[in-house]
Amino acid sequence: MNSIITGIIIAIVVFFLIQTVMPFPFGLVLGIGLGGIIIWYAKKHESRSKDSLLNYRRVDPINEFEKEQNDEALRILEKKYIEEKISKEEYLKMKKEFEDLEYNPRKCKVCGSEEFEFILEERIEEPGEHTSDLGYYKCKRCGQNEN
Repeated sequence: MNSIITGIIIAIVVFFLIQTVMPFPFGLVLGIGLGGIIIWYAKKHESRSKDSLLNYRRVDPINEFEKEQNDEALRILEKKYIEEKISKEEYLKMKKEFEDLEYNPRKCKVCGSEEFEFILEERIEEPGEHTSDLGYYKCKRCGQNEN
């Protein structure tokens, strides 16, 4: 959200600077165009805060490392509640999401197993592109792909 606000402020400044330098019809068109490009870029490259729970929480933890990530995210959630950065309602809602995750694990539709492995899809990433977790889960018991 902060990057969008910063983008809007920069777009407004650029718009007025172009308006003061260029004559009327050209300054208006160029100012609106560059302002729009700046806002679009800021919206597309929105960043999450370092302490965001979305950076830590794994939707379907399948190994100890991912379970530890969820425990760390829950610890951060409790810390934010204790420091009064979030309300009690927000805390309880987010904590319920974590509890639902723990008590409703993923199950294979074929054999009913709860053991999965994540198969990473080979992909060439462009320079500057964020690494992603593109791939799929595969049941360790029967080998069925989970979609």
